[in-house]
Amino acid sequence: MRRLVFILAIVGCGPDDLAPGEEGIVPVDCDRDPPLSYDNFGAAFLQRNCTGCHSSELSEGDRFGAPELVDLDTLGGADAWAYRIHARTILDGTMPPGGGIPEEDLAMLDEWLQCDVFEEIES
Repeated sequence: MRRLVFILAIVGCGPDDLAPGEEGIVPVDCDRDPPLSYDNFGAAFLQRNCTGCHSSELSEGDRFGAPELVDLDTLGGADAWAYRIHARTILDGTMPPGGGIPEEDLAMLDEWLQCDVFEEIES
């Protein structure tokens, strides 16, 4: 049943889940040295801003309405939901619901997703 829910969640992604190069995504400069990665940026960003609701360790009642299986407490979860993370935080700003992420952190999230995560997913 959990696999079916996961598959339906992926299939059910709408136009707000754009791939790089599609309308809405503005390419970023990927020349940072060293580049942003899960280890030096992503894990801490997700822990600070996302895993309060999106963690595999949370029960349904502790997720504040976040869908089950949308877990961002691992690199695998970040990879699986990368386009959704980008759509919800960068493109439409609906996540996190309370807002409050500094613009600099959002710019770094955008860079990490486009220059590291999307590149890895597409290769």
